[in-house]
Formats: sequence, structure tokens, C-alpha cells
Amino acid sequence: MTLARLHRWNVAALTLLVLFEITPGRAAAQELYGSVVGTVQDGSGARIPGATIEITNRETNLVLSTVSNDTGAYTFTNVLPGTYDVKVTLQGFKEFVQQQVPITAGSISRVDAKMEVGQLSESITVRSEVALLKTDKADTASAFSAKEVMDLPLPEFRNYQSLLDLVPGSTPSEFQNAEIDTPARALSTNINGTNRNTNSTRVDGATNQFTWLPHHTLYVAPAETIAEVNVSTGSFSADQGLAGGAAVTVITKSGTNQLRGSGFGYYTNQDLRAQSFFAKRNKTPKLPTNHHIDGGTLGGPVVKSKLFYFGAFEGQYRNTAGESIYTVPTEKMR
Repeated sequence: MTLARLHRWNVAALTLLVLFEITPGRAAAQELYGSVVGTVQDGSGARIPGATIEITNRETNLVLSTVSNDTGAYTFTNVLPGTYDVKVTLQGFKEFVQQQVPITAGSISRVDAKMEVGQLSESITVRSEVALLKTDKADTASAFSAKEVMDLPLPEFRNYQSLLDLVPGSTPSEFQNAEIDTPARALSTNINGTNRNTNSTRVDGATNQFTWLPHHTLYVAPAETIAEVNVSTGSFSADQGLAGGAAVTVITKSGTNQLRGSGFGYYTNQDLRAQSFFAKRNKTPKLPTNHHIDGGTLGGPVVKSKLFYFGAFEGQYRNTAGESIYTVPTEKMR
């Protein structure tokens, strides 16, 4: 086989691989989305069919609508994560509005509308509150919002995976391989006593796992690009297959109708680091260490309320010297 033919064959095989990788990923990536369910009732508690329900994304103005069924129930599936306003209308009743309903990946948000008799020009506005008890889904999960990812302390490499230490049933996360394998220093942990290799991580629906080191992820999303991290640790749904310990879903940010950007820089050196116990005892001077993490993000509308963009860059520079301390038997030990 000639080099040209081999090259064409490799390109064709890679194309097919990408196609096959993308297609089932979209079908199996239900954890990318959330759901909104609820009922429409009148003042006496009777269910109301035929009411129009609209949900509107507060960032992008995306509007989805449906109608309550014969039992007064409604369902929105495959809803992109974000904050939504829910509006319910029906002739002869006041308009019902519930604001700032959070939709997260893999979750079900319930909004039950209680309608009052009146004119459509009148409205009842309710501000959404976080439900204390989940009644629509039986999984055990923890979620971290973009604000929590940014506000909670992260280790030197600013890896969001360190937040898994806060999930009930987890062991302290640690880096266990060379940086040449995982340059972003992916962390691994055990969940509920299971093997660390049984954890499954997806980023925007795509499987993110190192084939030869399945306890590590191939890609660690920069903290500034993360919109949400959802960690399921029990009673997995069918769309979270391949997970035995934890099913970790990472959703990255998208553009909105507002032009928004950020820049960041983090720096540490030997003067900002503590000296180890043994180095102090042996009066070993601090070795030179320099570590920079710099980058930025930018997102906004391409076509307002229709098409958006979001991009990010993160670069790391690290220069460090190593030391080794050997202990030999003392005279008494001999």
C-alpha cells in the first residue's frame, strides 16, 4: 500500500470514527438536559386541562411551550440548563408566573401552578425556591454551580475535580500518574467504596476517559468555563450507563445575549510555598518553583436570541526543581 493511499485510508477511518462517536453521543447524552414538570390547578385543587405553559430562558430568551393534558399535567424534556421563567395562561384565569426556576443537567424541576379566576391582564408572580426534597427522581446526586466552582477553594492546578471531595461517600482525590499522561493533572477518587476505575465522566455529553488509565479523564475543563458539575453516586438512570461509582456530568458555559468575557492569572513560586518538615530539619533551602496559569473567556450573541458563541483559553507554565532526602541508619540503629 502506498503512502498516499495509506494517508487517505487513515483520513477516511478517522472521519467514520468521528461520525460514529458523535451520533450515539447525542442519543445517549440525556444528562446534558433537565426537565420541568408540574400540574395546573384551580383554587379548589381541581386539575385544569388545556392551559398554555411557556418556559423562557432568562439569558438567551429561548421559549418552549406546551399545553396541559386531560389530567392538568405537563412536561418539558430535554431542557438546556439555565434559569427559566415559567408562565401559565388560560382564558378566564389570571396569568401565573414563577420566576428564576433553576434547570440543571439530569434533574427534574417541578412547578405546580395554582390559578385564580380573573382577567388575563392580571397576573400572579411567584419567585422560585430550591426544593428541599426531590420527589420526581430517585437518584443520589450532588451539584456544583458555576458560582460554587469559582468561589470554593481549588488546589494549585485549579482542578474542579477536587470538589468531588465534598460529595458524600468520596475519598480524598489525588493525582497518581505522570503529567505527560494527564497534563492538566486529572484527579481520581473512590466513591462509596467502589473501584476508582468505575467512575464515568462526560463533558457536554461526550465520554471523557483515558482508555489506558480509566480512573483519569483525558480533558480537565478550566474552572472559568464550567457552568455546572453534576455528580450522581447512586440509583443511576439508564442514560448514565458505564458508571459504577460516580457518574460525573460537566456542562460548559455557552454564549448569551450579553457580551461577556473574563481574564485570569494565577501565580505561585517558592516564596509563597511552605517548607516541608524534613527540609526544615535538614536546613535545605527552598528550591526555585514558578507556576503560572493564565487565560480568558469570551461569549456573546452571533444572532441575538438565536445563535451564540463562547470561547476560552487556558495556558500553564511550570518550572520546578525536585529534591530527594535520604535517611541512613544512626549509630544507635546500627
